[in-house]
Amino acid sequence: MAFIKFSLVFIFIFSTALAQTRFSSKSCLDSTYKMKMIQKGPLFGLLKQEFQIDKKNCLIHILHHKYFPKEWYIDVCREPVHIKVTSATGVDVAKKDGNCLNVDKTRDTSDFCSQYFNLIDVIQDDGLIFAEGDRDNLSSAHGKTYCTYLLIKKYLNESVIFSRYTEVPDIFLEPLKTTPAPVTLPAEGVEGKKENDGAKLEASPPVSKKTTTI
Repeated sequence: MAFIKFSLVFIFIFSTALAQTRFSSKSCLDSTYKMKMIQKGPLFGLLKQEFQIDKKNCLIHILHHKYFPKEWYIDVCREPVHIKVTSATGVDVAKKDGNCLNVDKTRDTSDFCSQYFNLIDVIQDDGLIFAEGDRDNLSSAHGKTYCTYLLIKKYLNESVIFSRYTEVPDIFLEPLKTTPAPVTLPAEGVEGKKENDGAKLEASPPVSKKTTTI
């Protein structure tokens, strides 16, 4: 009887520990899920605001409907790094051609950096903030949104091309931030100063001592 009780306690503790384990980079990439959130939108909540994620392995489809519907399609296993955007004006493809530092969000939809920052804002403001559940659990709406967010940042921002058939890079690892090197005086300036000082010393005539005789 005591053994049975001990076994039940052990199974409970073990299952609880597994439930509290954060999803891995591999499980995030391989996952297939759909999640949808509808909230009160503008005009005093008369309009509905919709945020939806449809993910199947490497393919991610995000739909956002506020005033007008807008959709992003990202394949994190495909190169070159790009975003497909569907809006009221049609379909545009924004291909990455450099790092995104500053962005003007009023630029056209074919601009990669503009689309990237707009997409990140939508996921953060209308997804991560309002999604319910445990962030580290892929079965929750919050976990699905967080997994999508990490994959998209790694692919679009850091240009990481994923593959389901090789080792998956760590999506939780943030890129190292480099600091500018301290400014130092040129070595030759210091040496030149030393040489000049030495030359001045050598140019000085030696001081002679006078002797007196009695």
